[in-house]
Amino acid sequence: MNRLPFLFAGMFAMLVIVTACSDDDPAQPAQPVTHDGQSAALGEGQVTSYERVAPDGSLLAVGVRFNETVLSTLPVDMKMLMLNLPKKSGTSPFDHVGFDWNPQGHEPMPLYGKPHFDVHFYVVDHNALTAVQPGPDMIMPEPQFMPPHYISGVEAVPNMGTHYVDTTSAEFTGTPFTKTFIYGFYRGELFFFEPMITKEYLETRPNVTADIRQPAAFKKTGKQYPRKYTVSYDAARKEYSVELTDMKLH
Repeated sequence: MNRLPFLFAGMFAMLVIVTACSDDDPAQPAQPVTHDGQSAALGEGQVTSYERVAPDGSLLAVGVRFNETVLSTLPVDMKMLMLNLPKKSGTSPFDHVGFDWNPQGHEPMPLYGKPHFDVHFYVVDHNALTAVQPGPDMIMPEPQFMPPHYISGVEAVPNMGTHYVDTTSAEFTGTPFTKTFIYGFYRGELFFFEPMITKEYLETRPNVTADIRQPAAFKKTGKQYPRKYTVSYDAARKEYSVELTDMKLH
């Protein structure tokens, strides 16, 4: 008996079954991608900047992460790192990140005298920072570009800008400083977004998301700006992260 017809018939049936199964199992949708920027040493650990980008190219988050070795081997002197971002999203307003360790805190000491980290997410480039003149900065942002309840001592810090603090933050209402959020301007222009977090608070291994007060508008449009920031610890990776998230296009 010629068995070839039966053999081909069986193969054809199997092909139909496999094809039908494939039709029922479509390809997985594209996932967000985390792109690393620049890394630098702090103590015996590493600090790395990153962006998280959606499949359509929009910005989901921008942040820094650092391993727990950083906290246990911090230098006794102030240390300032500048970390470039990968700039993979065309809607990101961010240029680079400043990651600053302040072992003695800084002024005003009654509020921010604890050892802490300043994480500056800059929306201007390095050249703009070098042009900052220390001293009084009397050019205020226009009201629509200023978030509510923020004030400043109008003193520009060289290579940074002028810091504006939220007067409704916990440290202004009698609660010791653990974390807070600062806006930076210079001569009326937005320069940075800045979460400030104490070393002591990080050692509690937090996983917290906080709102960022929003201005009515941002001067530079076509970009995504954060509405929240997170401070978190990944026990599996033994790693901390500080990131800006919940981006909104303006």
